[in-house]
Amino acid sequence: MCSGNADRKHPPFPTENFAGDARRSLFWQDNNKARTGNISTMITCIKPTCFTSNNLTLLSWNIAMARPSSMAPDAIERSREIGRLIRQECLGQPSNPRTIPPDVIALQECPYPSWGADNFDSLGYTSLGTRKSHCGHVDLLLRKELANGFQPIELNERLPSVACSFTLPNESHIAVSSSHLMPFKEGFPTRYRQCNLLMKSLVDECANCVLLGDFNMRAAEDKAIEQLCGGWIDAWKANGAEKLSNFTWNSFVNQYHEGGYKFKARFDRCYLKGDALNLQHFRLIGNNPVRKEDNGGVGDYLSDHFGLLVRINVEAPTSTVQSGDD
Repeated sequence: MCSGNADRKHPPFPTENFAGDARRSLFWQDNNKARTGNISTMITCIKPTCFTSNNLTLLSWNIAMARPSSMAPDAIERSREIGRLIRQECLGQPSNPRTIPPDVIALQECPYPSWGADNFDSLGYTSLGTRKSHCGHVDLLLRKELANGFQPIELNERLPSVACSFTLPNESHIAVSSSHLMPFKEGFPTRYRQCNLLMKSLVDECANCVLLGDFNMRAAEDKAIEQLCGGWIDAWKANGAEKLSNFTWNSFVNQYHEGGYKFKARFDRCYLKGDALNLQHFRLIGNNPVRKEDNGGVGDYLSDHFGLLVRINVEAPTSTVQSGDD
């Protein structure tokens, strides 16, 4: 879904103050062989590492039912390898030494309920639950060392969302969710109710909240949604509303659907709430063609959406900071 220039290179994702350098090197060392396999390849698990950073990296992506693009050179071959390609895009490129796998993965339009677990469990992630949406399934995955002691957040059965809360090593408590809300412009009244229910459920559970997913929102809806439940921060806007990371749907460059209507939109969102949360970085993923080695790769993307990659710093509770100074 989006990006002003599909051929641009991703800016390096900062790693300052990350405790993930060891986990990154272990991941690519242990999984080097898996990068050449297809969806049935058994992938070696990431070796356990101690999570000590106050930074949290979160990824959200509508994967379009894991189907091949209309521009894929061989639909059958792409179907075989799409799981591997999606995993690689989510977890980073081995050629980029600054890439660190995310702590939270929020997926939308999974083709079946266990798709996330089938593809990420052996890579060190736990699926915290799935729910059916108007298209496919929503999943929320958490790195296993963070998933110990997580608490599921009970949501209205009509919400196409999954949510949980967990505690970081600095004793800060955070709630996160993955959602795939009502589509189409005329779906705004339903989207508004869904957002209100979701936001209230997370705020009732925790003071620090992160909402991720395909919200199917239009720009005209921003103000109404951002003011719900005491106000929310739009991560893209907080990052400077950069044009290159604006649109998460851009069918002018992403020709995923054959003969599809050409338009741009910012359907996918990340909303933050909580005094302890500080946005560090925001960018898109999946916004480069699959095949970049020749002109034949133009228009060929893994999904009709581009995903979001966000890094936040989560401050320790005041009482914890004070006790540490004694």
